[in-house]
Amino acid sequence: MAASLAALAVSTMTVAQTPGEWRYVIATDMKNIPADMRVNFPTIDFKVCRSAEDFASGRAFALQTLASSADRCPSTDFERTPLLRIAPGAAPAGAPEGIRFRYACDGGKTLDGSAQGRVGPKRFEITLESRYIPASQGIERIKQQMTGTWLGPCKVKPDADALKVTGK
Repeated sequence: MAASLAALAVSTMTVAQTPGEWRYVIATDMKNIPADMRVNFPTIDFKVCRSAEDFASGRAFALQTLASSADRCPSTDFERTPLLRIAPGAAPAGAPEGIRFRYACDGGKTLDGSAQGRVGPKRFEITLESRYIPASQGIERIKQQMTGTWLGPCKVKPDADALKVTGK
């Protein structure tokens, strides 16, 4: 009986992202951005310490993942779905999942959007489709790619931003 309960517990687990230090890269798709405006959409690269709760709550995937703006652009309607085509709840531990959520900055007065992607224990890739309210310098919609890679145990303090902005 104990073995069957343990097997059931493992079969119903969702993907747990590994707590620790993560590297995030947020890059804008430039194909719809005029050449003279591209400097306004730099690639953002930062490291942050994430807890299991950050991932479970969806906070780790919010558009504004930096501690300095965590409350500014919260995510809502956070949803995970298994990506394997097997019986519901029977995905093995560590199997990748789909993720989707909505976000709004400043109560939806400056930016809103939706996100979807794929998450695993030590990596995620999410597409962000955002709308500026009102349009910013003639640009209303942007598409970005946010990737996260687990680096190991935390070296930066929780909610400390180690940020680098590049013009890629």
